[in-house]
Amino acid sequence: MPKEGFPTLIDCHHHLLNEPDYVEHLLATCDALGIERVCLSGLGIGSNPWLGDLSPGNEDVRKAMERYPERIVGFGVVRLGRDDPERVVDELAAEGFAGLKITRPTARYDDPAFWPVYARAEQLGLPILLHTGFVLLTEGDAAEGVSSDFMRPACLDLVARRFPRLRMILAHLGMPWYEEAATMARFHPNVYVDWTASRHGWRTVKSTTFFRELFWWDNAFEKVVFGTDVHWRDMAHSLGEQRRLLAELGVAPEVQERILGGTVAGWLNR
Repeated sequence: MPKEGFPTLIDCHHHLLNEPDYVEHLLATCDALGIERVCLSGLGIGSNPWLGDLSPGNEDVRKAMERYPERIVGFGVVRLGRDDPERVVDELAAEGFAGLKITRPTARYDDPAFWPVYARAEQLGLPILLHTGFVLLTEGDAAEGVSSDFMRPACLDLVARRFPRLRMILAHLGMPWYEEAATMARFHPNVYVDWTASRHGWRTVKSTTFFRELFWWDNAFEKVVFGTDVHWRDMAHSLGEQRRLLAELGVAPEVQERILGGTVAGWLNR
């Protein structure tokens, strides 16, 4: 846990893996890094070579929330096009989830069939972490109709306009549609982005100039929040790389504090 008087650090993007004592290892790593809370979700989609077995789902996350209520913040997964849009958000909120995680929709994010989910999340004040950009392959992708094109950042422009009080985090800066994601954050007060990437992913090959050119407007970095989206073993590297970027970009210390936890803390402490 961070020492008293130190900035709040919150990892707003982490997934529960099917490994023995994963949550305990995760929290021990957070202690070492000074990360106070983790926004945890269970995708329930099987395994991939970068992260591991992602088969845990909402029920597994709920159990982790119960064991560590001061550290684990549950983000309940909503399967757009599969879950009942009239019930799912209320059920997750009743179970104590403080936000939603959405990925792999069956249609574009702005499909009107999904509007009840966004509307209810807005009413309840639940932020939504949305995968944007290309998504990893899994064995069930073809059968489920998974398309990265459904998750382009621009697919959320209509959603941001229709639900202006719905806080949205566009994960991975929309990779490879980076400019779309940054422009969404610039135009919409309720849209934020994270810079999550794997240890050898897109962020490692991008220069500080790339980020400076994308986030060129006044107060642009106020629209960035910190997340890792990596195995607990790689969290130190992810945090270190993002801190290095912020320092090289000359982001003011008080803005860095908001990026690394202050902004999300305000949402969770509503």
